[in-house]
Amino acid sequence: MLQRPWRHRGLVLELARREFSGRYQGSFGGIAWSLAQPIFLLAVYTVAFGVIFKARWGFAGGTGDYALMLFAGLIVYNAFAECLAKAPTLVSGNPSYVKKVVFPLEVLPWVMALAAIFHAVIGIAVWFLGYVLLHGLPHPAALVFPAVLVTFFPLLLGIGWLLSALGVLVRDIGQLTAMLAHALLFLTPIFYSIDAVPPLLQGLLLVNPLTFVVEQLRLVLYFGQWPALTSLAVYFALSSLFAWASLGIFRRLRPTFADLV
Repeated sequence: MLQRPWRHRGLVLELARREFSGRYQGSFGGIAWSLAQPIFLLAVYTVAFGVIFKARWGFAGGTGDYALMLFAGLIVYNAFAECLAKAPTLVSGNPSYVKKVVFPLEVLPWVMALAAIFHAVIGIAVWFLGYVLLHGLPHPAALVFPAVLVTFFPLLLGIGWLLSALGVLVRDIGQLTAMLAHALLFLTPIFYSIDAVPPLLQGLLLVNPLTFVVEQLRLVLYFGQWPALTSLAVYFALSSLFAWASLGIFRRLRPTFADLV
């Protein structure tokens, strides 16, 4: 799972750089859009839920605190939703890589996942800025947020390998993932605390692979607590197992790509 991307690490990094810069190429705002977009979404959701609906978290906090908790959840969700949207067309959308050149197709999900994580890091930088303006310097434990993103990374890789392979066989995968992304926005404790959910539904939310990452990111960023290292290790092992199984499916289906793309 690591041998191929390490062998082509130069290619992976260059494609990831192009993926990130190409998104804003030709626009007047350029890379500033990577900051403007999360801030805009944060403002919209904060006004809608924090001001209009007056939603609050379980602790005593104002609209600013609610916005910080909301934004931490959106960082995780946006990274996952970005991969859900792109994964089904990673292979089918690049026929020249399949037919005309000898290209290591297995590295494409690495490029996608790295770009998503980089956007997440930008979002966390914006989050830190908001926290400093509201409360001052965060707790040193907030600096271990990369540990949470590392455990999240194999899940993004697995999504890339699985959906890119299935997307070649079934072109409707993209429609299904769009529906799933909308559902996960509300089935993940982003706008609300998981403690506010009735006990019968908490089990459903805990099955959601995004819930654990969202809760751990909030734990280290906002509350300044050290993450649950044992739980992170278990999550990383399970997400790596999912990525390994997805890579196996990708490799099994790869011989059919040239005929179907």
